[in-house]
Amino acid sequence: MGTEERAPGRLRVAVAAPLSEENCARILALEPRIDLVVDQAPLPPMRWPADFAGDPSWHRTPAQQQAYHAALDSADALYGIPDVDPATLARTVRANRGLRWVHTMAAGGGSQVKAARLTADELERVLFTTSAGVHGQPLAEFAVFGVLAGAKGLPA
Repeated sequence: MGTEERAPGRLRVAVAAPLSEENCARILALEPRIDLVVDQAPLPPMRWPADFAGDPSWHRTPAQQQAYHAALDSADALYGIPDVDPATLARTVRANRGLRWVHTMAAGGGSQVKAARLTADELERVLFTTSAGVHGQPLAEFAVFGVLAGAKGLPA
Protein backbone atom coordinates (compact mmCIF):
# COMPACT_ATOMS: atom_id res chain seq x y z
CA MET A 1 0.00 0.00 0.00
CA GLY A 2 1.25 3.44 -0.63
CA THR A 3 0.81 7.10 0.03
CA GLU A 4 1.22 8.45 -3.49
CA GLU A 5 -0.34 11.82 -4.29
CA ARG A 6 -4.00 11.83 -5.25
CA ALA A 7 -4.69 12.33 -8.92
CA PRO A 8 -7.45 14.87 -9.64
CA GLY A 9 -10.70 13.41 -10.95
CA ARG A 10 -9.86 9.89 -9.82
CA LEU A 11 -11.17 7.70 -7.00
CA ARG A 12 -8.45 6.38 -4.71
CA VAL A 13 -9.55 2.99 -3.34
CA ALA A 14 -7.55 1.27 -0.61
CA VAL A 15 -7.97 -2.48 -0.44
CA ALA A 16 -8.47 -3.35 3.23
CA ALA A 17 -9.49 -6.98 2.63
CA PRO A 18 -7.94 -9.79 0.59
CA LEU A 19 -8.53 -9.32 -3.13
CA SER A 20 -6.97 -11.51 -5.81
CA GLU A 21 -4.67 -10.06 -8.46
CA GLU A 22 -7.20 -11.22 -11.05
CA ASN A 23 -9.98 -9.22 -9.41
CA CYS A 24 -7.73 -6.17 -8.99
CA ALA A 25 -6.95 -6.30 -12.72
CA ARG A 26 -10.63 -6.70 -13.56
CA ILE A 27 -11.59 -3.66 -11.45
CA LEU A 28 -8.94 -1.54 -13.15
CA ALA A 29 -9.99 -2.75 -16.61
CA LEU A 30 -13.67 -2.01 -15.96
CA GLU A 31 -13.11 1.33 -14.23
CA PRO A 32 -9.88 3.03 -15.34
CA ARG A 33 -10.60 6.14 -13.22
CA ILE A 34 -9.74 4.20 -10.05
CA ASP A 35 -6.36 4.39 -8.37
CA LEU A 36 -6.33 1.02 -6.61
CA VAL A 37 -4.00 0.96 -3.60
CA VAL A 38 -3.39 -2.68 -2.87
CA ASP A 39 -0.70 -4.58 -1.00
CA GLN A 40 -1.54 -8.02 0.36
CA ALA A 41 1.53 -8.09 2.67
CA PRO A 42 -0.12 -6.20 5.57
CA LEU A 43 -3.26 -8.36 5.38
CA PRO A 44 -3.51 -11.54 7.48
CA PRO A 45 -3.45 -14.76 5.48
CA MET A 46 -6.90 -16.23 4.88
CA ARG A 47 -7.51 -19.69 6.35
CA TRP A 48 -10.37 -20.40 3.94
CA PRO A 49 -12.24 -18.52 1.20
CA ALA A 50 -13.86 -15.29 2.46
CA ASP A 51 -11.92 -15.41 5.75
CA PHE A 52 -11.44 -11.64 5.76
CA ALA A 53 -10.32 -11.57 9.40
CA GLY A 54 -7.56 -14.07 8.59
CA ASP A 55 -5.28 -16.03 10.87
CA PRO A 56 -5.61 -14.61 14.42
CA SER A 57 -2.03 -15.56 15.25
CA TRP A 58 -0.66 -13.34 12.47
CA HIS A 59 0.53 -9.81 13.34
CA ARG A 60 1.84 -6.91 11.27
CA THR A 61 5.31 -5.56 11.79
CA PRO A 62 5.43 -1.92 12.92
CA ALA A 63 6.45 -0.91 9.39
CA GLN A 64 3.53 -2.85 7.89
CA GLN A 65 1.12 -1.25 10.39
CA GLN A 66 2.35 2.22 9.50
CA ALA A 67 2.05 1.52 5.75
CA TYR A 68 -1.42 0.00 6.21
CA HIS A 69 -2.70 3.04 8.13
CA ALA A 70 -1.08 5.43 5.65
CA ALA A 71 -2.90 3.74 2.76
CA LEU A 72 -6.24 3.69 4.60
CA ASP A 73 -5.83 7.31 5.60
CA SER A 74 -5.14 8.42 2.02
CA ALA A 75 -8.17 6.76 0.39
CA ASP A 76 -11.44 8.17 -0.89
CA ALA A 77 -12.96 4.68 -0.58
CA LEU A 78 -12.20 1.41 1.18
CA TYR A 79 -12.76 -2.10 -0.11
CA GLY A 80 -13.58 -3.92 3.11
CA ILE A 81 -13.66 -2.93 6.77
CA PRO A 82 -10.07 -2.56 7.95
CA ASP A 83 -9.07 -5.58 10.02
CA VAL A 84 -12.77 -6.56 10.09
CA ASP A 85 -12.75 -4.54 13.29
CA PRO A 86 -15.16 -1.76 14.33
CA ALA A 87 -12.46 0.05 16.35
CA THR A 88 -10.13 0.13 13.32
CA LEU A 89 -13.00 1.35 11.16
CA ALA A 90 -13.70 4.18 13.62
CA ARG A 91 -9.99 5.07 13.74
CA THR A 92 -9.85 5.21 9.94
CA VAL A 93 -13.02 7.29 9.53
CA ARG A 94 -11.71 9.80 12.10
CA ALA A 95 -8.15 9.91 10.74
CA ASN A 96 -9.21 10.25 7.10
CA ARG A 97 -11.49 13.26 6.59
CA GLY A 98 -11.44 12.57 2.84
CA LEU A 99 -12.96 9.12 3.19
CA ARG A 100 -16.37 9.02 1.48
CA TRP A 101 -17.21 5.35 0.91
CA VAL A 102 -16.65 1.99 2.61
CA HIS A 103 -17.77 -1.22 0.91
CA THR A 104 -18.23 -4.09 3.36
CA MET A 105 -17.71 -7.56 1.99
CA ALA A 106 -19.83 -9.96 3.98
CA ALA A 107 -22.94 -10.26 6.07
CA GLY A 108 -22.53 -8.44 9.35
CA GLY A 109 -21.08 -5.26 7.88
CA GLY A 110 -23.95 -3.21 9.26
CA SER A 111 -23.38 -4.50 12.77
CA GLN A 112 -19.67 -3.65 12.47
CA VAL A 113 -20.53 -0.11 11.39
CA LYS A 114 -22.95 0.17 14.31
CA ALA A 115 -20.29 -1.16 16.72
CA ALA A 116 -17.84 1.48 15.46
CA ARG A 117 -20.08 4.08 17.13
CA LEU A 118 -19.59 6.65 14.44
CA THR A 119 -21.13 10.07 14.97
CA ALA A 120 -24.08 11.31 12.94
CA ASP A 121 -21.70 13.62 11.04
CA GLU A 122 -19.37 10.71 10.24
CA LEU A 123 -22.29 8.57 9.05
CA GLU A 124 -23.46 11.48 6.90
CA ARG A 125 -19.98 11.90 5.35
CA VAL A 126 -19.20 8.22 4.65
CA LEU A 127 -21.44 6.00 2.51
CA PHE A 128 -21.54 2.31 3.48
CA THR A 129 -22.44 -0.39 0.96
CA THR A 130 -22.29 -4.20 1.14
CA SER A 131 -21.98 -7.33 -0.96
CA ALA A 132 -23.96 -9.34 1.60
CA GLY A 133 -26.63 -11.45 -0.03
CA VAL A 134 -25.16 -11.61 -3.54
CA HIS A 135 -24.70 -15.36 -3.20
CA GLY A 136 -28.19 -16.07 -1.86
CA GLN A 137 -29.75 -17.28 -5.11
CA PRO A 138 -26.85 -19.56 -6.17
CA LEU A 139 -26.74 -21.05 -2.66
CA ALA A 140 -30.48 -21.71 -2.73
CA GLU A 141 -30.12 -23.39 -6.14
CA PHE A 142 -27.29 -25.55 -4.80
CA ALA A 143 -29.40 -26.55 -1.78
CA VAL A 144 -32.29 -27.58 -4.04
CA PHE A 145 -29.83 -29.50 -6.23
CA GLY A 146 -28.61 -31.35 -3.12
CA VAL A 147 -32.14 -32.29 -2.10
CA LEU A 148 -32.96 -33.54 -5.60
CA ALA A 149 -29.65 -35.43 -5.85
CA GLY A 150 -30.40 -37.16 -2.54
CA ALA A 151 -33.99 -37.95 -3.54
CA LYS A 152 -32.87 -39.45 -6.85
CA GLY A 153 -30.01 -41.43 -5.30
CA LEU A 154 -27.37 -39.56 -7.29
CA PRO A 155 -24.44 -40.77 -5.14
CA ALA A 156 -25.41 -44.40 -5.96
